[in-house]
Amino acid sequence: MAEQRLRDLMSEQAKAPPPVMDGRMTIAEVGARRITNLARKGREPDTTLSNYEADIRLHFAPFFGETPVDGITVDDVEEFIDSCLDDELRAARDQRPLKVSTVAKLYTHLSGIFDFAIRKRWCYANPCKEVDKPGSAEEDEVAEIRALSMEELDAILAVAGTGPCRHTPRTLERAELARTLRDLERLPWKDVAARLECSPATAVYLYRATPEAVLEDDLARVERVLYLTAAMTGLRQGELLALRWRDIDWTAARIRVMYGMRKKRRRKTKSRSSRRSVPMADRVGGELDQPFQASAYESDEDLVFGHPHTGRPLDRSSVTVRFQRVARRAGIRDDVVFHDLRHTYGTMMAAAGALRTLQGWMGHADIKTTAVYMHFAPAEDELQTANRVFPHREGDIEGDKPSATGVNLNPENPREIRGSG
Repeated sequence: MAEQRLRDLMSEQAKAPPPVMDGRMTIAEVGARRITNLARKGREPDTTLSNYEADIRLHFAPFFGETPVDGITVDDVEEFIDSCLDDELRAARDQRPLKVSTVAKLYTHLSGIFDFAIRKRWCYANPCKEVDKPGSAEEDEVAEIRALSMEELDAILAVAGTGPCRHTPRTLERAELARTLRDLERLPWKDVAARLECSPATAVYLYRATPEAVLEDDLARVERVLYLTAAMTGLRQGELLALRWRDIDWTAARIRVMYGMRKKRRRKTKSRSSRRSVPMADRVGGELDQPFQASAYESDEDLVFGHPHTGRPLDRSSVTVRFQRVARRAGIRDDVVFHDLRHTYGTMMAAAGALRTLQGWMGHADIKTTAVYMHFAPAEDELQTANRVFPHREGDIEGDKPSATGVNLNPENPREIRGSG
């Protein structure tokens, strides 16, 4: 049987058309051409293509290097998967550990690159087909969900938003004029800026300058409201950065999500389910009103979380880095990421019993994605159900109920600690 299988494989290889060599292309080169092909067809959302580019740059190119795509073997793919799952090895290379779900996505992407290369006749076999896909992405996602508590969120918000700034006498003089023009003469920001011979954003900055030596950092102020909105609406980072003032329905207290931000350009959200409307809590509405009142960019088409001085989109990587710095200053765990704010919304809303509507609010195309928050949701009458299935019977020993701290509350034995033995 083994000999027959070997003959069949040799026959298949002999019948297969020879690879069309284009300078013996590497995985990175084939992957880049595949991305171009997918973009041309328009079948993949921009965020997915951006993630593909990151996979190639951060994982595939460093590992496979200049090895031609037709020279990569099953052993090479297995070694790549093992290196991704080896936390100690990644730590020695000063790399962060990868979740099993992340490695599974890398495996799927790599397999897709090989399938594309086969269609283009740059190689004749996909070695990923002989390698098992890593773990269970769904189980890993449930285990690795990380959310902030309200105490941690409050600590981050308390740290974000302020910084020391000393003003010169000339600045304070212009600031007094800005307040006169705005408050007494009721001039719009553009006219105030024209009188001060500066931009509207600078006019707003001067308006808030006071003789005190501390002034709120404008960018930090915007990002503080960004953090709060992310945690209390569940919007993705790109969706938040693409929000315009026209997307805020103050009357209905809702935020409408239609676009995402990629490479500082607004694009349609990655799926129809991502286009949605989410309820806006009173606290979020109150916080959003502050940058609206203080910003020179307050037309319907202006960005809610644009740069305070230019109105342009914020850089996503810079937002992530600044958030992690704020989290460290607040004493939050080292591995916190911006996406944890979205998980915070999911877990808290599920715990409040809103699991049925959570899928729509978070923009999940598949209920399985929302199901990762299911274990935070309270079950109805769960204690009554347990007591009905396992009723108390005559003759059972009645012990003392433990307190929340595990201390035995029996007054007869005040020093006895439950579970100490």
